[in-house]
Amino acid sequence: MIMEKKLLHSNEFHLIDPNKIHAAVEQMVETLELAAGSTCYFDLYRVVEAYFIELEHRKEINLLLEIHTKSFECTEEECACFPLYSSL
Repeated sequence: MIMEKKLLHSNEFHLIDPNKIHAAVEQMVETLELAAGSTCYFDLYRVVEAYFIELEHRKEINLLLEIHTKSFECTEEECACFPLYSSL
C-alpha cells in the first residue's frame, strides 16, 4: 500500500515544525557551499522560520519583495490570508 504524502499549502505553513525548517536550511547552506547559515548580521534560519511560521512577517517580506496575489495564482482561501494584497 502506497501512502500519499500530505503536502502543506500556504495557509498551513505555520504548522511546519521549526526543527524541520532548520534542517532544511542546513541542507541549503551545504548545497550552496556557504560557510554558515548565520553570522552577525545574516541569519537564514530566522528568516526562513519567520517566513513560514509568522504570517505577519511573511506579509511584510512579501510586500518588501513585491510578491503579492497579482503575481501568482492562489485559491480564494489562500488570498483571504493576505487582506493587505486586495488593495494592490
